[in-house]
Amino acid sequence: MELARQLAGELFELSMALDRVGNAAASRLGINQTDLICLTLLHRRGPMSPGEVASELGLTNAAISAMAARLEKNRYVTREVDPADRRRVLLTVQPEGTEQAFALFDGMYQSMVELFAEYPEADLRRVAEILPRYRAILAEW
Repeated sequence: MELARQLAGELFELSMALDRVGNAAASRLGINQTDLICLTLLHRRGPMSPGEVASELGLTNAAISAMAARLEKNRYVTREVDPADRRRVLLTVQPEGTEQAFALFDGMYQSMVELFAEYPEADLRRVAEILPRYRAILAEW
């Protein structure tokens, strides 16, 4: 149980460190951290409706509308008509904007890949099982 407490503490500190990284990156990009979270979500999952983004991030439709306007103004996203349902709008990342945004994380990402490469695949599979559960706990708060 002591090791479990130690790991929980480490993950809590990791969450705070990631928050600081997100704030610093967003500041360098001239956007706020919530905008960066939205941009990351769209980058990883692909085009989403403003309602889907609002639901995923726990924000109001009005907040998402303002966020989409900021991201569109900075050329990070566009609003496009959904080809499957022309009544619906999708937020879509713009490659040139996101390349610049995510280039900030290249060094950190590569360092993480190198760290993980030091461990056996069985250990990495266990971590890969744990992290989504950890993220789900964070989402509840």
